[in-house]
Amino acid sequence: MIYGEIKDLNQYKGISENLDRAIEYIVNGEYKKGTPGKNVIDGDNLYFNYPSCAMTKEIEDGFFEGHKKYIDIHIVISGEENLGYTPRSEVTMKQEYDSEGDYELYDGELKNVFHVTEDRFIMFFPDEPHMALLKVGEIKEITKVIYKVLV
Repeated sequence: MIYGEIKDLNQYKGISENLDRAIEYIVNGEYKKGTPGKNVIDGDNLYFNYPSCAMTKEIEDGFFEGHKKYIDIHIVISGEENLGYTPRSEVTMKQEYDSEGDYELYDGELKNVFHVTEDRFIMFFPDEPHMALLKVGEIKEITKVIYKVLV
C-alpha cells in the first residue's frame, strides 16, 4: 500500500511498465476527462473505473476487498473519502476469489484509515485488503476514479 500526494507519484515509477503508464496519466490529470463507467487506456492492462454515483458510508456498512491481478489506485476528483486498510494476516475470508471480477471479500476489524482528497491518492497492491468510500463527516456523494493496473 502506498499513500501520498499526487504531485509525488513520479517517485514510484520503475515498479512496472503498466504502473509507470498509470502514473503518467494520473499526473497529467487524464482521469478528469473520464466518463462514468470503464475508461480503457490499454485493454485489460490499464483502465480506470469512474463510478456514476459514489456514495460514502459508515464503517459498519463497508466491506474489505482484495485483488490478485490488479493494483488499485483510488483518486478523488471532488469531495473526500476515507479508505481503510488491515493487513491480510488480520482478516478472514468471507467470499472466495472471483477470478472474473478479480476480487475476494474479507471480514475483519478496520486497523488503519487514510483520508483521500483531490490532491492525494492511495494505492493497494494485490492481497492488500481495503475498504473504500468511508464517510468523512456526513454521508455524501463524491466523484472518484479507481485505476486498475495489471501486475
